[in-house]
Amino acid sequence: MYAVLELFGVMMAVMLPVSLIVFITEYFKYKKSTDAQLGTLRKELELNSTKELQDEVVQLKERIVVLERIVTDNSYDVDRKIRSL
Repeated sequence: MYAVLELFGVMMAVMLPVSLIVFITEYFKYKKSTDAQLGTLRKELELNSTKELQDEVVQLKERIVVLERIVTDNSYDVDRKIRSL
């Protein structure tokens, strides 16, 4: 019985550090790959959000031009004066 426990102790003394080393190396491989994927996703998000914001700015500028045209139009001023009476 003592020999079995001694053998188990030797196996644990050998396998525990090996298992720990394997676990640590796999963890860092996983971390490296996920960091790379995260970086790629962040770049895509930045590019997409920049494009969306540029499109929105263009649309808003077009709306401002239309509103300025309406407000500076003479008929708008006359209509406003009529409504104020």
